[in-house]
Amino acid sequence: MIAPVRGQEADPLLERFDKMVRMNLDQPYVVDSGRLDAAMGLFADLPLGERIASWANWFRELGRSRYVFGLDAQGYVAQGRLCQDFATDCILFLYRVTELARSTTAEEAVQFAFGTRFYGASVERAVAADGKVDYEDPAHLEYSEDMITSGIWGQDVTTSLGTNLEKSGDVTFIPTKDIPYRELKSGDMIWFVGDAKRPPDSVDDGRETRIHHVGFIDARQGSVDLIHAAMKPLPGIYEEAGVVRVALKTYLERVDRFEGIVVTRLEEF
Repeated sequence: MIAPVRGQEADPLLERFDKMVRMNLDQPYVVDSGRLDAAMGLFADLPLGERIASWANWFRELGRSRYVFGLDAQGYVAQGRLCQDFATDCILFLYRVTELARSTTAEEAVQFAFGTRFYGASVERAVAADGKVDYEDPAHLEYSEDMITSGIWGQDVTTSLGTNLEKSGDVTFIPTKDIPYRELKSGDMIWFVGDAKRPPDSVDDGRETRIHHVGFIDARQGSVDLIHAAMKPLPGIYEEAGVVRVALKTYLERVDRFEGIVVTRLEEF
């Protein structure tokens, strides 16, 4: 469901849904709709993977997206927002880029955001009267492994890419030393598997995730680059946190906390 259908939701809930959409459009914390719609026109004829890479790089070139963890006081989760373009973390960046790449207008992207992030949830349950969304709703996937297996953010193509696979918890991954860089495509989502020697990340329900980060591949310039929302600088590569670009191989050589990667790939509807 992208938006409530009349007859399925009472009019007050349609109004609530519309309020949610409006609070995520043309606000100080998002890029204005006219600018987003213009970019959509530029990317419209590209294959989906290239649209995804184009949007990721578009935000990187915009240069205004600082890193703010979603659960922090000014983060999108704490604020109850679907869209927050100038203060993002890696998961919000994943959401926003894929939603824009699969939409035709900025408004549709917001509607699409609710339909994917809260798949199967009712407006009454997941959206407050003021238009804020509740990320505690059971329909929202908190666990990265669940996001991967859901298929909402692409098919898991890891086993078709890697020949030497390993497993950590529920995650089958390609070890860093065996990544087939030439097989990665623009728009691929790279889910980084944390080093098993380090403490796993926990989520609120007590489960632990082995996925510690996520970003996008852009291979359109002849190199296999990672575009991601970086939590901190990487000296000599990028000096500030935020949405940045770096060769994937360089990133993995410089950041030693990952054992390998999982790859998901979206296809056209």
